[in-house]
Amino acid sequence: MDDRKEYWWVSYNATVQPAEVGFVGGIPVRFRFIGMEGSIPAETAELIERLPAPPAPIIRPPTRDFAGPQPRRRSGSWLWFFGIILLIIVAQCSGGLYDMIK
Repeated sequence: MDDRKEYWWVSYNATVQPAEVGFVGGIPVRFRFIGMEGSIPAETAELIERLPAPPAPIIRPPTRDFAGPQPRRRSGSWLWFFGIILLIIVAQCSGGLYDMIK
């Protein structure tokens, strides 16, 4: 069966109020007035006019496809360490190597 909710102007106890109407198979079965708690049976009220659908947002919020923040990768930290040590050694020994070549 087709269960859906729509918003209608509803006449109840000589007043017209907006309400959320629950339909089952195209037949209204209950009313819940906007701003009030609880619902009433459909037999005690009368549908007047359907309210327009609420506007849909033009820009939809982004969906989160990722699991969250990734743990920090440390795979290259040793490579940096050895690279800096190598640069220090080259800088310290380059004077002697230059003198040998000359």
